[in-house]
Amino acid sequence: MDAAERPATGVVLLDRNEPCAGATGAGQGYLWLAHRDPSSPAWQLAMGSKAMWPQLLAPVVPELTAEAVEWQSIGSVLIATDAEETEALHRRAALLQRAGLDARCLPAADVPQLEPALALGADGSALLVPSDAQVNGRAAAAALLRACQAHGARFCALFQEDAAALDQGPSGRVTAVRSEARRIAATRGVVVALGAWTGGFLAAQLPESAAHWEGAFRPRRGLLLEMPRPADMPQVEHGLMEMGYSKHYSSSTALSGSSSSTSSSSSTTTSESGDPADITFTATTSASGTLLVGSSREFAWCDGAAPEAVVEAIMQRAAVFLPGLGAVQRSDISVRAGPRPYATAGAPMVGPVPGAAGVVVAAGHEGSGLTLAPATAELVCDYLLGRQPALEAAAVDMLRVPFC
Repeated sequence: MDAAERPATGVVLLDRNEPCAGATGAGQGYLWLAHRDPSSPAWQLAMGSKAMWPQLLAPVVPELTAEAVEWQSIGSVLIATDAEETEALHRRAALLQRAGLDARCLPAADVPQLEPALALGADGSALLVPSDAQVNGRAAAAALLRACQAHGARFCALFQEDAAALDQGPSGRVTAVRSEARRIAATRGVVVALGAWTGGFLAAQLPESAAHWEGAFRPRRGLLLEMPRPADMPQVEHGLMEMGYSKHYSSSTALSGSSSSTSSSSSTTTSESGDPADITFTATTSASGTLLVGSSREFAWCDGAAPEAVVEAIMQRAAVFLPGLGAVQRSDISVRAGPRPYATAGAPMVGPVPGAAGVVVAAGHEGSGLTLAPATAELVCDYLLGRQPALEAAAVDMLRVPFC
């Protein structure tokens, strides 16, 4: 958006698929801090980026409104299932409070007043963070696209058109992007934001650093289930997440969620791919009133198919927390599947690409794409427009391509 607003700048969006066909369209839309670790290198970045969302929805951009992105200020509830997790939840609450968030721990006896549909044992507890929010990723992408299209001829979207190659001039600077249909001149630069496909594309374009790029990102398939709420089940009022989910955002996993371990509060199953899928309970109510229930993580490409073993495992895990889901039939469930772009280095890459002047990469956000989108966009524009990055130096360094 920032680049498009500058009079001398035009933007061409090249996408081999339809809008929001990847991970963003398959996600729950959480803009959360509750599950993140304030001691991790990513905390300030995530907190600052989340705070930028309301600025995006300011009246200055008519196409971007809270209604258009289905913004819901419903807060989050992180769930502990036993005494050990309850102790960890209290420690987390203290950390979040010291970081400036309103975070409140509730004993199991008080949880039904907050979430009547939630079943929790006597040793369990819940952590409420009222400031957490959610959007509809598909609606947000559509609204952003409309906002860009409002710039008229300075913005062009080319869908169903794949980037085939980068043209480099004698100096090594990338001067154009080629597809099968055309050559697109790149005056200011090129942003490569291909999600899980980013590494393969850059490896093909930059043979000298191909070994680095080939292993930089891995597809981490995730499933999310959408279904009507059973008539006799109370509405889910907040975004819900079991404690096990937070392991993907601990201080040892940086930003993208690189933990491969499991916790006592999550489970694993094996899909048709033969790889283990981590199953962790999440649930929320969409703006339209449907239930969004998840979630799974497994290292596998997403071909649009939904492994039934994983769907079943998600529902079994969710029913532990929301017993009312036992009334849901498989025919009532719509499955969303998307390949989260997992960064093997532990954090996304947002920065100039070594050996290809004029190219900026933005990939590897895994499950944090929506939360980190505003800060990522700001940093990308700073690089393209030759400005000093506005983000804190520590965040810029963390996101830098590690094999410069």
